Amino acid sequence: MLRRIRVVLLIAMVVALTLVSVQPTAAVTVDETDFTRGILAGSGITFSAPTALTVGPDGRLYVAEMEGRIRALTLDPATKAVTAVEEITTSAGLQEVFGIAFDPTDASSPAPIYVSNSLSGLGTAGPAPPGSFPGKITKIDGAGYANKADIITGLPSSSFTHQTNGLVFAGDGTLYIAQGSTTNAGLPGGPFALPEVPLSAAVLVASPSAEGFDGAITYDPPGIYSSTVDQVSGDVSVFASGLRNPYDLIIHSNGRIYLTDNGPDVNFGGGPASTGCASEGTNPQEPDELNIIEEGKYYGHPNRNRGRFDPPQCIYHSGPEGSGPDWTGPIALLPTSSNGIVEYTPGTFGGGIQGDLFYVSFNDGTLGHVVLSPDGLSVVSNTTFASGFNTPLDIAVGSDGTIYIAEWGGGRITFLQPNPPPVGGVSLSGGLGEMDGLRALAGESGGSFWLSGWLLAAAVAIFTATLGAAALRWKGAAWRARREER
Repeated sequence: MLRRIRVVLLIAMVVALTLVSVQPTAAVTVDETDFTRGILAGSGITFSAPTALTVGPDGRLYVAEMEGRIRALTLDPATKAVTAVEEITTSAGLQEVFGIAFDPTDASSPAPIYVSNSLSGLGTAGPAPPGSFPGKITKIDGAGYANKADIITGLPSSSFTHQTNGLVFAGDGTLYIAQGSTTNAGLPGGPFALPEVPLSAAVLVASPSAEGFDGAITYDPPGIYSSTVDQVSGDVSVFASGLRNPYDLIIHSNGRIYLTDNGPDVNFGGGPASTGCASEGTNPQEPDELNIIEEGKYYGHPNRNRGRFDPPQCIYHSGPEGSGPDWTGPIALLPTSSNGIVEYTPGTFGGGIQGDLFYVSFNDGTLGHVVLSPDGLSVVSNTTFASGFNTPLDIAVGSDGTIYIAEWGGGRITFLQPNPPPVGGVSLSGGLGEMDGLRALAGESGGSFWLSGWLLAAAVAIFTATLGAAALRWKGAAWRARREER
């Protein structure tokens, strides 16, 4: 009899554990309604044409503006009110700041800030003097951020809106730079009057913390943009080529580099046709691109300067063409002027959107949402997550899952903050408020199925406990009966 009871108890325990560990296939659905939209305010702060955002290693939100001003904002965790502001730089000395990053290998305090800055005619300082290479990477560090030094100089800039853009550091301190082109589609024309040069239209790579690093880029002949000028110094090189105006890039938790690239515009200059570098082809309006950046790959925007040594770089390829034997196409086409991009890294919503990409579209005023395939090599879906932003340019995500958006034309930072869980911590809606920690432990995220599974498991556990108690009572009664017989 005892053996039978033990078997029944064992079976009940196995069933209970199996029910608890069931992983339903239903995926969590997260949309804009799971967030509360607001605008950063407090401490008297205002913004003017914000261009770049990042969350620093100290948890503060760093905001750069086109005219060179950079500030670090301390935010109230609950309300997102600005409670303190540290002025890193004013507009003096920097212009057209479009990238801001931190080196994870640098343990200095405060953490040094690296920013890209240039002159392309967008800022109030106007375009750079003819023949100059005004693009720079500037390091700002020291007590009170009192030190400012240009660690890379001599980067190119177009005569119209293309410049040195986003920055990202790898875990080993390698710096990747999104560098704009000097042409619209490969050949000078319209407002893009300058030909491509050795370091334009590419993702560049450098190691600024390496011993003996030389960031002073020089050319021969100096002070000239032409298809025959050569780079003669500077420890900065092309990592991947053929990118028209790459605005932002990230290193994903899967190890891949993802980048947004702006497509060409009609009547702004054509590109070389399939007959070679010297022939002009047609130049239709093309969509923007989402690219996976790999070393040595060519992504379709021609550069006749580099084409002298690498003929495939003479040929123009649009995003809709996809990939070919000599070029790599995008993994998705994006709305016109899609710029800032970020990986959603927090485990909010039971990890339902963890690892997804979010990007902002300047012209459409939208926030896009990209779901990647498990291997990160393709796109499962690309949808509009939210709209109604005023020419957004960059995006960042806080550790609590809040999304921050720099609205260049609106002169503000908008945030989308995850809604708090309901009182009691349980929701049957399948949305945000469902006990994220338990959902993560259960390995699923699907609302009513999740709750019913736990209720069934609890019922089995109660039955098991009741059966066990009954068995113990029976065993005690049998023991007392044997004693009385003696």
